[in-house]
Amino acid sequence: MKTNSEIEAIVNGVLTKYQKRGGSYKLFEDIMLEEGIVFKEINSANQNFVGALTKGNTGQKSYIFINGNIDNTGRRHFTIAHELGHYFLAHQLKDNSIYCSNTDIAEEGNQFDPIEREANYFASCFLMPEEKVKVAFLSILENRSRKKIKDFLLVKNDYTFGIWVLIRDELTKRYGVSEAALRYRLQYLRLARFEFGR
Repeated sequence: MKTNSEIEAIVNGVLTKYQKRGGSYKLFEDIMLEEGIVFKEINSANQNFVGALTKGNTGQKSYIFINGNIDNTGRRHFTIAHELGHYFLAHQLKDNSIYCSNTDIAEEGNQFDPIEREANYFASCFLMPEEKVKVAFLSILENRSRKKIKDFLLVKNDYTFGIWVLIRDELTKRYGVSEAALRYRLQYLRLARFEFGR
């Protein structure tokens, strides 16, 4: 098993090799082309199937499949990044494949299977690199907050919720992620905590 620091180092290596301007999700096609990964969307009636990484019969070619019925763009990006996580973390494939269900791919980080947890963490780091997210979050926070909140946002049912909505709308679009994935990443990076709706 890999530590979070080891996973972050692998992500940084991938991003350094492929990085362009814009969100990391824009790199999917370039990465798969360079790595020789075949990507396919499958319109599966099985709602539990989200994604898979498989190897061809000879073991030379890798394939990433995702359920084409995923209707949330952020969830779709997270699924692709999760499957790339399995690939770059060199997870052992059982019968030449790793099949991922809704419970395996957890944008909120709630996963106990170590291999799926690693792939989820890879996806989170890949889509929302720590330094970029910190700079963007703190810039928005500084520019939008009336009370000059400096480096942490506690979101409650007060004026902080409005600040959160501005941050959420900008960063989910910039990084191509869902609100759930963004909230989890900001909490993990100790930039925000959420207590609204209680």
